[in-house]
Order: sequence, then C-alpha cells, then structure tokens
Amino acid sequence: MIHSIFERRFPLKRPYVFQIGLVAVIALVALRLTIGWHFFYEGCWKVDNADEFSALPFLTLSKGPFAPIFYAMAPDLDGEQRLKTAEKEITFYVPDKVRVDVKKPGDEGFTGTVPAVVTSNEIVEKKETLTVYPAYYDSVERVYQKSLARFKPEGEQLKAFQLAWGKYVSSSTADLKADAVDVAEYLSGLARFRQDQADRNDGPEQKKRQWALMMKMRQEAKGLLQGQEDAANAFCDEVYSLLTDEQKKADSMPKFIVATDLLPFGVNLPIIGQSWTNFLNFSVTWALTLIGLCLILGFCSRLAAIGGGCFLIAVLMTQPPWPTLFPAAHPETGHALIVDKNFVEMVAIFMLATLPVGRWGGLDYFVWNGFGKPVMTYLGWYVEENK
Repeated sequence: MIHSIFERRFPLKRPYVFQIGLVAVIALVALRLTIGWHFFYEGCWKVDNADEFSALPFLTLSKGPFAPIFYAMAPDLDGEQRLKTAEKEITFYVPDKVRVDVKKPGDEGFTGTVPAVVTSNEIVEKKETLTVYPAYYDSVERVYQKSLARFKPEGEQLKAFQLAWGKYVSSSTADLKADAVDVAEYLSGLARFRQDQADRNDGPEQKKRQWALMMKMRQEAKGLLQGQEDAANAFCDEVYSLLTDEQKKADSMPKFIVATDLLPFGVNLPIIGQSWTNFLNFSVTWALTLIGLCLILGFCSRLAAIGGGCFLIAVLMTQPPWPTLFPAAHPETGHALIVDKNFVEMVAIFMLATLPVGRWGGLDYFVWNGFGKPVMTYLGWYVEENK
C-alpha cells in the first residue's frame, strides 16, 4: 500500500520507492514502540508504587471548563457529605468503675492512702442517643459487626472488642462536639463560595482569588475530618491487635471505607474491594500498563492506540494548555499554547490507530493472517489487491 502511494505521487525508480517505504514503516514501528514504552513504564511505576500513587490529586487539581466533571470523580471533595450529622441510638460499652473505700486522714490506722477509682474486670452496656457523622460511624460499625461475625470472639477477647467499640464511640462523638462551631462556619463559608462561583466574573484576579479560596477550604475540610479518620483507624488497629494468629490466618480484617467512597449498589470487586478510590487507581494503573504492553508487542495495536488516545484526551481535559486559564502550568513543565506534549502524543497515537502498525514487527501479523484475513475474506469484506 505504501509502495503504491509513493509510486503514484513520485516518479521514482522502484528501488528508491521501496527504500522510502521501508524507512516509513521502520519509523512508524519505532513510534509505536516509543509511545508504548511511555505508557507501559507509567503503568509499571504505579504498580510498584501502589502505596504512593493516587489518581485523586491529579483530578482534584483540574482546571478549565471540564474541571467539575473530574471533581465529581473525587468522592465528596469538599467534605459536605461527610460532615452531615444525624442522631442515632447507639449501644456501646464502658469499663465498670468501682470506688474502693480506703482510710482517710484522721481515721484510725490511716497510712496516707486516699480515695481512688479503680476499674473492675467487668463492663457496662450503655444505650444513648448521640450525634454522629453517619459517613464515618456507619462504616466503622460495619467493620465492628463484621469482625464479630468473622472472628467470633469470646470471653475476655469479646470484652476487649466491646471496649474498643466504646472507645471509638466516645472519641468520635467528642471530636464532633469539639468541632461543631468550626464545622458550622465551614459549611456556611462553603455555601457562600458556591454562590460566588455562580455569580463570578472571568477576571484574572477573580480566578486567582477563587482558586486560592478553593484550596484553602479543601484543607479546612480535611482538618475538620481528621479526628474522625484517626478515630476510625485507631479502632481498626486496636481490633486487629486483639486477634490471635489463628484468627488472622482464618480470615481477613474488614476494611474501613468511609461511606462516601463506597462503590454503588454494594459492589465488592475482587482485588479492588468496595472502594471507589481503589477502583479508580486500579483502572488507571492497569489501563496504562496494558495499553503500553499491547503497543510494544503489536497486539491489538489499533484498539490499544484508540484506548491510549482516549486516555490522553482525558488528561488534556484536566489540564488544557489554553490561555487565560488559572493556574497557569508551572514553567518547569515547559511552555505551551493550545498544543502541548500530551496533545502531540495524542495526535500521534490516533495516527497509529489508522495504520496496521501491529502487523509490522508485531503479533498482529499472526492474528491478521491466521484469523482476521480468512474471516474477512469469507465475509467478502477483504479482497487481495492482485486479484
């Protein structure tokens, strides 16, 4: 095909046409391999650094007209849902404190001891209506109930489980009370910010001010919720520490996932679990890895190129190199106007999708000749050029 194009357009002798066509094929294969390696290495790095990688920071720093789409992918980014309160009747347990009678100054036989409160080995069940953050409380209660069902603690271990639950209820509700005024002020400020966004003008100073305010409010929300995060994690750590080696081997500890991060409809996926954030990170990591590997091997290269191009469109939508957008790209990333390196790579990978580059030094050669061409010929969708 490439030979015939060159022969029609350039009146060169056939050896020269063949050389030019061969160089073009080599260049296109090299382009496929380099783009494939870029995607593959990005994916492999994320696999090796799974504890550090998260797609959320990239999404939450989106700018431009498409930013709200990506903000919506970050569960409850401004904390509004997690900061909603509700009244719940809660059953929890506290140590049974017993006051010990001791001698007082002036009593016969006084030895210098004073009254003290000591804790007995018993616990007391309490039932109270308390104000909680359901997004956290419901998730921790789910961990507690599942732990009781999975590990079936008895005796002293059961008491320890119940006391851990009581400590969580006490610390989480105390944190809520301590932050009540700050939370009310934050939610009021959030409502004003959204109204300001709706009425905003597009002046550069206004954009700069709103971006700074948005970053500040996100930090405020994170700080207000940190106490709930700490209480939930402390409860999970304490329960795990109470398990015996046999219990740990028999079953896994239930994962704490804040309610706003749960996948819809109670979906629980293998490896990923129930977390939307985990699903997002897993999808990005393995999409990059598989797209890159397919391009390197030349396997389903057109499909892989289309997938890679769509991914790069999403990247461009998060950080479009357009004038007047705030914040501007950091100078270290280079200087671009409308066209940046992501845009160039997107155009190149979509170009690869239009060509059979996987058949040139790739596994698609065998797929096409062993399966694709016979089927297409049988269906009448492919005819040899020399026939």
